[in-house]
Amino acid sequence: MNNVSKLYEVYINKELQATKNELLNIQRLNQKILSFLHDLGQISEDSRCYLFWEKDEPINHQQLLEDYLEGLTMLMSIGFELRIDSIKNYTEIPYPTDIHSLFFKIYHSILKVQSDYSSDDYQNTIDDYFTLGFQLGIQVDEILSNYQND
Repeated sequence: MNNVSKLYEVYINKELQATKNELLNIQRLNQKILSFLHDLGQISEDSRCYLFWEKDEPINHQQLLEDYLEGLTMLMSIGFELRIDSIKNYTEIPYPTDIHSLFFKIYHSILKVQSDYSSDDYQNTIDDYFTLGFQLGIQVDEILSNYQND
């Protein structure tokens, strides 16, 4: 996806209007990471990927999309908090063997961001998060149109 960096720029421009010249605020960063983990948990619940006893119930795509976009906004907010200037454009990555591994990978990478404040770990989290969205059936156009309308 070639518009990931543009989405991030839109987010950054909104945030820059609100805050200027602040140092890394560890407490706020930790709060945002916890919020992202909550959003990620909500996405796993919406996707019904771990509910083996209720698989026949349909997935509410609109609710899944809304929660996914909330997680995306929080993830971009974390990047802003880390003062990451830009992110690389998303390139197609083959899906992992199963969605459960992808959720665990995202949890692991965001916790590495929390402990190391690494831009590489942050980029890995962004890449995996977009892969998750695509694997859940969320289309690029849905992300762009809904995110830019906020």
